[in-house]
Amino acid sequence: MDADLLAERENRQKYDGGPHYRPETICHMPDPSRAPAYIDGQFDAKMELVQRYCDHGVVVDLCCAAGDHLELFRMPRWRWGIGVDFSTSFLHHARHVGVGTRQDNLTFLCANARDLPLATQSVDSLYCLSSLYCIPRVEGVIREVARVLHPGGTCVLEFGCHSLNTLVCNAYPELANVGHISVKAMLTILSTHGLQLVEWRSFQLLPMWGDRPSWLRPLLHPFWCNFLKRKIHGKMLDEWISSLPFLRNFAFRHIIVARN
Repeated sequence: MDADLLAERENRQKYDGGPHYRPETICHMPDPSRAPAYIDGQFDAKMELVQRYCDHGVVVDLCCAAGDHLELFRMPRWRWGIGVDFSTSFLHHARHVGVGTRQDNLTFLCANARDLPLATQSVDSLYCLSSLYCIPRVEGVIREVARVLHPGGTCVLEFGCHSLNTLVCNAYPELANVGHISVKAMLTILSTHGLQLVEWRSFQLLPMWGDRPSWLRPLLHPFWCNFLKRKIHGKMLDEWISSLPFLRNFAFRHIIVARN
């Protein structure tokens, strides 16, 4: 079997019932009862971009998991929200336990992100968070994103770059297989499919999680999260450093806004 297809099959099994991916906790949600963590600052940046660029019409949450973000990001001018994921367990939770039981203008579709069951030019905006870096052959996903967006439509896409974080991810085989690519590849894929860069934010020059591999532990210490989550002029120190021109190619997380 093709290595990419095998990785995708393994990921589907891990997400659909695996012990590390539970419908109740798969979507990060801010917890106002505790002090903000590093991941909260990162999530704030994602939420701000989605609310600014995906604020009206038909909006797609691609790789929506349990769909909690559709409810959190839901804007007054949304006409319809569509959640798409390949996990039947996540979608069952979304429809019958979670957000689908509380909101009446949402639809959930089970599909592969490289083959979306949506009409061409039928979507006003789309976002895909914390997922593209676990999908093999991600260019097929971006092709579909460009197809379903109407002319002038916007997307917020979160890519993962080959970086120190790749080494940490590979040390955890129980987690989803990764599909990290280079920054050059990200920009080339967007350009190839007619998506024009609007805004670009970068994070995670250091991995910021995990305790493997052992030789990398000095850079995995919790000190770095506590230090780099500090905000300066509205942005975390981590983002300022990770966005420097000569360091950006080595940062892991890239949240890119593009227009069709």
